[in-house]
Amino acid sequence: MPITDEQVATLHAQLAGRIDEHERLLDQLTTEEAQSGYITLVTAAFFEAVDRKFIINDTAADEAEIIEFIAYQRSAHPIAAEQLDPSVAEDVILHALGKGSIGEDVDAETLLGTKILLLAALIGEADLGEAELEKFLVKARSEADAHMG
Repeated sequence: MPITDEQVATLHAQLAGRIDEHERLLDQLTTEEAQSGYITLVTAAFFEAVDRKFIINDTAADEAEIIEFIAYQRSAHPIAAEQLDPSVAEDVILHALGKGSIGEDVDAETLLGTKILLLAALIGEADLGEAELEKFLVKARSEADAHMG
């Protein structure tokens, strides 16, 4: 099933910092299919954001740049830092870049939470305007649809 407008609106609200709207829309994704589609959309958006940040001229950033990014985000956002395991965050970014794998001991909830926190950090740092955020979400939706198809 393709990604729905509701799933895109939910992620859009989160990435635009509209927390109350995000939580309200997230609560409306009640079926397993809707939740699964949303997770696929988040993952596609995360991969797109990682590519935009860490791939320059077809070359992936080195591990030091990733560690520095995570350390900065953890210091800049202490509340999120409590929820973000730096080693899991590093593994998730390296995996998205095709440079590593995610440990088998990382459960699905931790993995999703890490992607969401990192995605928010990546989009926040990119400082996208509304039109740019829309284009980003169109690309993420297309990637997610391709993955689900």
